[in-house]
Amino acid sequence: MPSLHRYFPAGFILALGLEPTMMATTWVSRWEQLSRQGEFQRQIGNLTTALQRTTNRYNELLLAIGDFYAANANDITDEAFSRFVQRAVQTYPGIQALEWAPLVLHGDRAAYEAWLQTLTERWSQTGPSGPSQLGITERSATGILRPAAERSSYVPVTFLEPWQTNEVALGYDLASDDTRRIALEQARDTGALAATGRIQLVQETADNQYSFLVFLPIYHQPATTPRARRQQLKGYILGVFRVADVVEESLSDLDHEIDFWILDQTARADEKLLGFYDGDTQTVLPDGDEARKWSEPEGKSSGWLRSTSLCPTPLECSQTLAVGQRQWHLLFLPPSYSPPPWAALATVLIGLLMTAILLIYLSRWQSELERTRELSNLKLRLFSMASHELRTPLSVISISAQSLSANRDALTPQQQMNTVDRIQAAARRMGQLVDDILTLTRAEAGKLQVNPEIVELDPFCRQVFDQIQPQVDQRLSLSGNAIHTKIYLDKKLLHSILVNLLSNAVKYSAADSLIRLVVTAKSDILEFQVIDQGIGIPLTAQQNLFKAFYRGANVGSVPGVGLGLAVVKTCVELQDGCLTVHSQPGRGTCITVMLPKIE
Repeated sequence: MPSLHRYFPAGFILALGLEPTMMATTWVSRWEQLSRQGEFQRQIGNLTTALQRTTNRYNELLLAIGDFYAANANDITDEAFSRFVQRAVQTYPGIQALEWAPLVLHGDRAAYEAWLQTLTERWSQTGPSGPSQLGITERSATGILRPAAERSSYVPVTFLEPWQTNEVALGYDLASDDTRRIALEQARDTGALAATGRIQLVQETADNQYSFLVFLPIYHQPATTPRARRQQLKGYILGVFRVADVVEESLSDLDHEIDFWILDQTARADEKLLGFYDGDTQTVLPDGDEARKWSEPEGKSSGWLRSTSLCPTPLECSQTLAVGQRQWHLLFLPPSYSPPPWAALATVLIGLLMTAILLIYLSRWQSELERTRELSNLKLRLFSMASHELRTPLSVISISAQSLSANRDALTPQQQMNTVDRIQAAARRMGQLVDDILTLTRAEAGKLQVNPEIVELDPFCRQVFDQIQPQVDQRLSLSGNAIHTKIYLDKKLLHSILVNLLSNAVKYSAADSLIRLVVTAKSDILEFQVIDQGIGIPLTAQQNLFKAFYRGANVGSVPGVGLGLAVVKTCVELQDGCLTVHSQPGRGTCITVMLPKIE
């Protein structure tokens, strides 16, 4: 009996420490799982945003070339085309080629082929020899180029840059292939950019190297109906892209090891697969055994997922891209993780005291490490986002300014004004992005100070309205019982709050909707309500709405980086204010900013 009393204190401490230790272990395991899920969702969001940003940049480039054609009418030569697009081809490695393909009627075929031969001979004098098969061509069932069959019209590739490695495509009739023809007709009838499904390029030598084309129709005269557009069609500007080049260029600056399938949801079932992205090598594998050895994108239930803990449902591992009126689907494969450490179980044997000390130490260490990691990730994401997002408006400004400088005499006053408006819009977008980055960076460093001053609300709000660029037929309304009063607030912080809220309301609302700013004075607070009739915010997204870089799942292809509401939250909290959100998908959003009223 005495021997039992001697071991009783140790047994009591061991038993007392076991329960809290197991509870702490369970909590830590759950926290780690949720953290990994959140990190995985942030990573796939960054990958999708990078891909969408790259495709948007290519769209802007094709539109700028379209402006060049509209300004110069029939004066575009092969040399002028080459000079205009050469810099873009050299700058963006994801572009295989930029081309011009006119509409050629059957009656003009002989004259066109004679001219094409002259052009080819002139090009061959300054570089590699051209294709042996001259004239308008098509591909046979076995893949051999041959003279095109007689049709009422043709869309042959005429100008292309770069000439080297792509010369075999010269004269190829884009309308001879069903996949290309469907996209041609879609672009022609809608007057907008249209992409093809997966294709094998005429000049491609590698097997299973999938590519796609994006067409921009050019008309003799502006037209508004499909029938009128068919009658006025002049030809097409087109970009030639390899899927692998586009994806690998977009993700080259991101640090990640996530694999994903790339599927074209608009295509037929047997033509959906565009490739498999291997995160380890950061390359796109073709449709073959090398890709299929990993997993199947449409296998049994969730069997294609590597870890169901990160993706409870396949929907949570998928993202959608808008590419030239087509929908690309990305199916991400979660990486495998090692099981959680078993150190917490070992602490049960050590005792309650050592367990408590270890948990306190680990908790503090993990908290500091997580904070350091978050700060590091925020800086990396800021630099990565700035390098990508600033490139788009800079490209627009550069190309539009080049077009304006080179073609000033040929442009009408309205065309000059349109080009200047595009430059100004890109400059405003770049300025707002820089302001948001500086605001968040200074706030994180503790350098963003509150400097209140007297502000007359009515003229101040009107000035903010002047900086907002609403869509066609959108209306901005200012009301409330405090609009004709003076307040004592930080003018710069209030400006950032209202500009970001109103810009979001304009961006996510229909073209003919009303956006209201209601300013109300109460006993001890001032309320600023921005009310729209836009797409709304899902309930599941509202809890993360004010986090930097977060965007709701229903934003679609609307451009943005997810900084605006994070800036709003920062500016409001610096002034001891608070925010509320009331929103329903499809019924609009009301965001209320409440700031202390200082007499």
